[in-house]
Amino acid sequence: MQEHFIMELLGIKDKHVELWEMKEENHEFHFWLQTKQRTQTCPNCGAKTKRVHSYRIQPIKGRLIEDRPVRIHLRKRRYLCTACKKTFFEKLSFIQRYQRHTRSLEQQVLTYVGDHSFKAAGKMTGLSTNQVIRLFDRRQIQVNCVLPAVIAIDEFKGDADKEKFQTIIVDVQNKKIMDVLPDRLSKTIENYFRQCDTSNVKVVVMDLSKRFKEAVRKALGNPLIVADRFHYMRQAYWGFDKVRREIQNKLRKEDRILCKRSKELLWKSPFKLKEDQKNRVDELLKDKPKLQEAYVLKNKLDEWFKTSNCCTAKAGLEEWCELVANSNIEAFQSVVGTYKRWKTEILNSFVYPYSNGYIEGVNNTTKVIKRTSYGIKNFSRLRKKILWRQVVREVSV
Repeated sequence: MQEHFIMELLGIKDKHVELWEMKEENHEFHFWLQTKQRTQTCPNCGAKTKRVHSYRIQPIKGRLIEDRPVRIHLRKRRYLCTACKKTFFEKLSFIQRYQRHTRSLEQQVLTYVGDHSFKAAGKMTGLSTNQVIRLFDRRQIQVNCVLPAVIAIDEFKGDADKEKFQTIIVDVQNKKIMDVLPDRLSKTIENYFRQCDTSNVKVVVMDLSKRFKEAVRKALGNPLIVADRFHYMRQAYWGFDKVRREIQNKLRKEDRILCKRSKELLWKSPFKLKEDQKNRVDELLKDKPKLQEAYVLKNKLDEWFKTSNCCTAKAGLEEWCELVANSNIEAFQSVVGTYKRWKTEILNSFVYPYSNGYIEGVNNTTKVIKRTSYGIKNFSRLRKKILWRQVVREVSV
């Protein structure tokens, strides 16, 4: 194996470092390196010297090769300054002062941290968990403070720094995380927007959160707000499920269990039901007029959602709200109230093709990060872990 290729594998770019010996032992790669004698500058007085005082072998952990440990045995020179009589070790760019591992191993472990817990990354590279955490905490991540034309806001359960929920801001069009905020308070979100360049922001996608809407209106003026489709449709399904549970609790044990286990079947669109499933639904709705009425209303809203466009959505939504007003389904009354308060934002979702789909995927990824790390209580570290994972993924692509 050529020497320059080995140096590339080890991540060593110093031209004055040369390979002395190499061997494989106990599933590990061992490399003996030495440096060429050069004129040095004394760090104490600044004088030039080339006089060697002594040598020592420094053991160093190197970047994994084929997922196998690398042990570097570096023969270092200690120089003597002939002017001030002080001694000093030569400087090497591939290893930081007082460290026993190379910079390339640091980069490798930080790459592993993108998809693994600190403990797992340390185990893979031979570093302790605390070493990995210290390396990660020292890493700086640049955050873009110029917000794009279309952004989305959502909350997620981070449980960091005694705050149950945190807020995430993403670039919808480029599918990129912009930042993570420590809580979901309107004031926090408003302050974040005021610290950023928001002149490009034209559209904001969000769930039906009053605090998000308030912060956006105060900090961004009057951008176009689009309600996320999943969140406003979920309101109606929750209302329907409330009716189902109300009826379910009044049934005999056998029927109650059957009704409970039929939740997904009743939620499913009737157009997607097979013949046997349709028969099961008919049997479930039999002699339950309130549940049957709620089922019809749920399906009418589902039909409106799937068949409407920007021209017909308003009339269809108003028609459904009127049907609910003339019904006996109290659970849908609050849904109508929500739809009326968010009517403009809901109708905007039929005009603009934006949703919180990407941000929900990020939230699922965050859950995985939390689970593999057994929770991250430090918000700064949680925020950096989320942003760093994105950096690692971008580089790998």
